[in-house]
Amino acid sequence: MKILNPQIHGFLDYGLALTLYVAPTLFGFSATPAMLAYIVATAQLVTSLATAYPLGVMKLIPFPVHGVIESLVAVGLIAFPWVLGFASETNPRNFFVGAGVVLLVVVALTDYKAKGTAPAR
Repeated sequence: MKILNPQIHGFLDYGLALTLYVAPTLFGFSATPAMLAYIVATAQLVTSLATAYPLGVMKLIPFPVHGVIESLVAVGLIAFPWVLGFASETNPRNFFVGAGVVLLVVVALTDYKAKGTAPAR
């Protein structure tokens, strides 16, 4: 059941970027997970700004492609603690895995073909 429309998805996207930006300070991340959170937050923000949906600014990325990108990011978020060697750090590990799972749920619940998505330029 696809219950998230493009506008709601956009709000969630910007909320994820903000959450990624503040998580290192809130949860006391060490250098590697903190830098990774800032990199992923920036990528999320740029992708959101460039997506052809109601809250996108540049409208360069078709909304369905945005969904594929987010699916890959979600898997990365879940894997990063082990791949980048900070799985023993409880706070960042749990944050990244939780963020990845939440993002997968958002992807699964989003209607990427809904009205309100503009064609990419």
